[in-house]
Amino acid sequence: MGIFSTLVAASAVADVVIAQRVIPVGFSKPTARLPALHRRGGTYSQELNNNLTGGGYYAQVTVGTPPQTVDLIVDTGSSDVWILDSNANLCHSKTMQSRYGYCLSTYDSSNSSTYSVVSQDAFSIRYVDGSGAEGDYIKDNFSIGGADIKALQMGLAENSTINSGLLGIGFAANVAAETPYPNIMDLFQNQDLIAIQAYSLYLDDLYAATGTILFGGLDTEKFIGELKTVDIQPDRYGNYSSFTVTLSSLTTTADNGTVANYTTRSAVPVILDSGTTLTYVPSSIANRIFRAFGAVDDTSGTGLVFISCDYLDDNKNLTFDFQFGGKDGPVIRVPVDEMVLNNVQEYVELGLDVPSMPFDNVCSFGLQPNSDYYLLGDTFLRSAYVVYDLTNKQIGLAQANLNSTKSNILEITQESGIPDASGVASQVTAEQTATGLPGTGNSNGGQSATTTGSSSTPSGQSSGNAGARAVSAPSWEALAVTAITGLFGLMGVGLVVL
Repeated sequence: MGIFSTLVAASAVADVVIAQRVIPVGFSKPTARLPALHRRGGTYSQELNNNLTGGGYYAQVTVGTPPQTVDLIVDTGSSDVWILDSNANLCHSKTMQSRYGYCLSTYDSSNSSTYSVVSQDAFSIRYVDGSGAEGDYIKDNFSIGGADIKALQMGLAENSTINSGLLGIGFAANVAAETPYPNIMDLFQNQDLIAIQAYSLYLDDLYAATGTILFGGLDTEKFIGELKTVDIQPDRYGNYSSFTVTLSSLTTTADNGTVANYTTRSAVPVILDSGTTLTYVPSSIANRIFRAFGAVDDTSGTGLVFISCDYLDDNKNLTFDFQFGGKDGPVIRVPVDEMVLNNVQEYVELGLDVPSMPFDNVCSFGLQPNSDYYLLGDTFLRSAYVVYDLTNKQIGLAQANLNSTKSNILEITQESGIPDASGVASQVTAEQTATGLPGTGNSNGGQSATTTGSSSTPSGQSSGNAGARAVSAPSWEALAVTAITGLFGLMGVGLVVL
């Protein structure tokens, strides 16, 4: 596996209104690491680092006194924050590192005056791909996006098959501990850092080095048209433990008007999970899509679905259209080239034996079948602007305004919940210059992007120089105009197996 390098420096979110309780947290992109090849009152903003090929998005935080810098995978599909111990087995075993990668960053409890043990050997977590970590539950001070959280309970992993800790930001009911405890989202609110337990996620497109998560707020410059809400669905026991919403339909649309419908008879419960690289849908849907696109399902062998790289040069503006919550619900359009990953050659260099294919230029497909759970991971989320409201059990969805360089941040308050907000009229006008293919080299994932402006085009139309990822909003957004991130096995670590 590849070695993580220093995270790419990323620009800060501009024009944050300090009076609001909104925490901007950025994430950015380390060098690529391929997933394993087997099944498996203010606003605070954090920038997120995009691991382009592996699909991980990383937030840089600090832990302890004095603060120690740690990089964590942002995971909406789990609820524990956990960090790697400086003496973790993975960090000192060359054999393990050859399989799972070098430790990205670690924490040394002996160097923190505010460290305390909550429960020895009580932390144990496994993810759907079989990866996991175990150790103690501890408490220490934790800082993210300028917000200082006192005495956060975290897992301290002494044994791990994951080379980075995780920032689990789901419901507290889903923590790995036998007895639930106040997790990071609880403490954000309990310590009066944000008004309610809510945040918004903006990953930006496949080529973007950075994205942003806003704790306690949303940014109207980062989405197109109307922000529509859908209800989070409880689990079979009536508890809210994951960000499950109903997928009403899945279609493909081309600019020539051709539409193919892959909808099942009933709505499909899907989990919105930033800790998962790919998108997993029912086999009945996936198989029909594979036939339509000439894709080859080899998940039982290599763990991949193969597809022609010709779709990266799509000239029909072909999109996968996901609709949620019924016929009047939000629609997110995902360009086909966001679903096609040019990473197979890297797998080959690592020893992958690609079976014979009916096409010469082989890529992997960012959509796979599953019979146990349905996850919309990063190949979907990059096209969406998502607001997670844990307090009111709602999700807000809108088309992402890709490559946006502006900000207009609104606080999410106890009274309003997710506000009736509208974003920009249409996709930002941007010109991208690709200097390589996804996952093929430099610390930016082999890509560079240059934004030449942010002027608007008429709603529902694409601009001539908007680039391949300039996707206009669905037609139902046309009148809503007003003038911020599985890395392993199953290619995702988000869904916890308890």
